[in-house]
Amino acid sequence: MAGGNGQQRSERTEVVGERFQAERVVLDGKHFKDCRFDTCTLVYRGGVPPNFIQCDFAAPRFVFEDEAQNTVQLMSAIYNGIDERIIEKTFDEIRKGF
Repeated sequence: MAGGNGQQRSERTEVVGERFQAERVVLDGKHFKDCRFDTCTLVYRGGVPPNFIQCDFAAPRFVFEDEAQNTVQLMSAIYNGIDERIIEKTFDEIRKGF
């Protein structure tokens, strides 16, 4: 994920040149640059979206908690209970980028 407006960027904590190995990393409110994530659990809780610039990922596992988990649960309910095409269309928009 790159970009974001200047206001969100200023709300992020800079993390530069770090290597994370087999650990749990909370992503909310962080700007990662030149970082490496090796077999980490990457946690997003629904706060300020993280930003990744020139980062490497090896076997990451993404986990959604709190508000982010609520969003995933809602999308699952829509997909499985209302109409899967709504969620497929949402993913098409995600693939195009914001």
